[in-house]
Amino acid sequence: MKYLLLLLILLCPTTIQAYEPVPTPGLRLVLQARVTVDPAVEVGVSDHGKRRFIPITGGTFTGDGIKGEVMAGGADWQIDRPDGVREIEALYSLRTDDGAVIIVHNKGLSVPDPRYLMTVPAFHAPAGKYEWLNRRIFVGRITPVPSGGAVIISVFAAEG
Repeated sequence: MKYLLLLLILLCPTTIQAYEPVPTPGLRLVLQARVTVDPAVEVGVSDHGKRRFIPITGGTFTGDGIKGEVMAGGADWQIDRPDGVREIEALYSLRTDDGAVIIVHNKGLSVPDPRYLMTVPAFHAPAGKYEWLNRRIFVGRITPVPSGGAVIISVFAAEG
C-alpha cells in the first residue's frame, strides 16, 4: 500500500504557485552619529544571561537635512545569551540644531564570529520637519571607534 501511495505522489506532481517577482528593497544612508559612552556597568548573570549597560554621555549626528547633538542620559542595555549572541537595546535622545528632541529606540544583535553588529532603530520625532522619521523602517550598523569611548551609528532608510 505504501508503495502505491509513493507511486501516486511521484506520478501526480503538485502545482506550486509561483509568486510574482518583487524588487529588492534598497537602503539609503540618512544619518550618522558619533555617540560617546562611558565604560560598561556590569549587572551580572540574571534570568536570560549576563547583563550590562553602557551609559551614553553625548555625541553629535548629521544626515539628510538633519544635524545636532546626542543628548547625555541614555543607555545601551545588553544581554549576553548562552549561545554567544549579544542582544542590545538602546534608548537615547537627539536634539537637532533647531531644537527638536527626537527619541531613539535602537534594538539589535551582536554576533562575534563572523562579526555582525546590526540594529533596527525606531525614531519618535515631534510633528513637523522631522516626522518623516516616524514613517520609515531603518537599519543601523554600529562601528566601534578604535580608540574606544565612542561608536559610530550609521542609519539607513529602507526604500522601495
